[in-house]
Amino acid sequence: MAEQSLMKLAAVAVVAALLTAGGMTVFGGAGAGESETEIMITGSTTLFPIMTVFQEQYEKETVGVSLSISGGGSGIGINNAAAGTADIGMSSRDVRDSEKDANPDLKVHVIGYDGVAIIVGDGAGVAALTIEQVRDVFAGDISNWNEVGGNDATIVVYNRDDASGTRDAFDSLVMGDKDTKPGANIVASNGAMRTSVAGNAYGIGYVGLSFLDDSTNALDILVDGTPVTPNAENVASEDYPIFRNLILVTDGEPTGWAKAFLEWCMQPTAQKLVASEGFVPLYE
Repeated sequence: MAEQSLMKLAAVAVVAALLTAGGMTVFGGAGAGESETEIMITGSTTLFPIMTVFQEQYEKETVGVSLSISGGGSGIGINNAAAGTADIGMSSRDVRDSEKDANPDLKVHVIGYDGVAIIVGDGAGVAALTIEQVRDVFAGDISNWNEVGGNDATIVVYNRDDASGTRDAFDSLVMGDKDTKPGANIVASNGAMRTSVAGNAYGIGYVGLSFLDDSTNALDILVDGTPVTPNAENVASEDYPIFRNLILVTDGEPTGWAKAFLEWCMQPTAQKLVASEGFVPLYE
């Protein structure tokens, strides 16, 4: 009997060694001859870069599970999660009351934070504006850059479409009860916004922090007369006033692999990836 027990322990040890070969931790998933589990994730273009680096790391760590990721905007992500056509919806805005009323089982999982940066073309001639000035520019009450200390040139406004979580956050945090002026140029993603504004010397628009690069001119926001730069440090301290939650949405409490993945998103490995992509993690 003792000899059989020793043989069983040895067999378990061999299996464990095989499963963890190469430093890979196996959480479960498909075994030999079984089909791979696919987690469908759709929604926010802001979260898309985070999800793609999550995908690479998670699929390395987790045998038999793959992530299928597509964009479309925060509204699409929330609606797809509610309809069951996606396991998880990505959103760079909070769930609206109307969406909660229509789908009371929706569950929100915050995975990090993001700032919304105001970007301008290189001919604007300004480096900082107050939120009130930004609001007036987008509303059309200010139409020339010289009205805010810049060059004598007509301002060209770029805005996002209605499905955009970045648009929703911008409207809530900046526009308040004002509407963006009619005739603003509509673009479909953060990347398209960055390209459009960089290509127009007198343009103005907005993007998530992770989309700032050498092609963008991001304005500081004047808070009580002090310019505050849009960066992760100032979002974490809440000194930069234009920031929002980054969330994943499920229809009810998640189960199975969706639950396992969402729990992984809160772990140090994933939170370091959030920071590496230019966003603000839940914790250091």
